[in-house]
Amino acid sequence: MVANLPVRVQTIDRALIILETLSNYDTLSLMQISEKVGLHKATTHRLVNSLLENGYIEKEPTTKHYRISLKLFQIGNRRVQNIDFLNVAKSMIRQLSLELNQTVHLVVEDNQEVLYIDKHDPSDNENRMRSKIGQKAPMYVTAVGKAILATKTNAQIKEYWDNTDIIELTTHTFTDFDSFLAEIETIRQQGYALDNEENEYGIVCVGASFASYKDAAAGAISVSIPSTDIEMKPLYIKKIIETTHKISNLLGHF
Repeated sequence: MVANLPVRVQTIDRALIILETLSNYDTLSLMQISEKVGLHKATTHRLVNSLLENGYIEKEPTTKHYRISLKLFQIGNRRVQNIDFLNVAKSMIRQLSLELNQTVHLVVEDNQEVLYIDKHDPSDNENRMRSKIGQKAPMYVTAVGKAILATKTNAQIKEYWDNTDIIELTTHTFTDFDSFLAEIETIRQQGYALDNEENEYGIVCVGASFASYKDAAAGAISVSIPSTDIEMKPLYIKKIIETTHKISNLLGHF
């Protein structure tokens, strides 16, 4: 498997292959590692000892089998912690807004509401939204809010509902919990949420949440469009899903 690797990188590549092999199993004996990576037992023993001494693998004291340690996770986690969450998401929503020529919002959950932390309006778009950075909105009437709620358990959603003043802002607003929960289930299945003029007449929003290495819903983004542009909704759905997946990957969620 590894016999024909260039000499200048052979040792490193062999060690990495051992790590990748161990990552697929709970534990492996030295002989099992040797067989799976296709190396002589003596070569495998030398590489395993080096990885063990440097803390990348561990030796199970009872069976004497080897397993991967958490050191690589710790190293990768330092990279994740250094990612500027806001700048990553801001850059992505700006690109999306320019591409679609529509308003795109970035929100986080704050005390059972959504807080608008960034917004991008294309300069030549006449249909500017009334939303402002720093403004809050109810979760149950916004695409971003519903997208975040969809990552929670039904029990958590029921608790949110019971502790929220449910106001009918338009005739499209969900005011019945069972109907709202059915809407949440639809969001879970399709991977995005819609605000079909539930918060404001004349405005439709497509939203989806994104995750980080530690949060199922680190935030959410949405594109807001006039209801007269509804024929473009499939494109907006596709782009919102693609963008949230990219943000999640950049934030360490795979």
